Amino acid sequence: MPSYTMKDPDGVEHDLVCTIAEMVEKKEQGWSVVFSLVKHGIIGHTGDVISHTDEGFKDRLREIKKKHPGSTIEI
Repeated sequence: MPSYTMKDPDGVEHDLVCTIAEMVEKKEQGWSVVFSLVKHGIIGHTGDVISHTDEGFKDRLREIKKKHPGSTIEI
């Protein structure tokens, strides 16, 4: 079920876990949805792809680079 950050009619924020229908019902009662770019501090990915790649795949990239001198693959 989705979670929403909503303000009640008094302006107090609440984190609610409810259906869309329940959220719409709250909005009809005077609640408002608070929009945020970062929800609950979740970070999905940091760094580049190569730093998160295992050595076996990096070895394969080195082989490709060796066999194709004009390749732009960076390891």
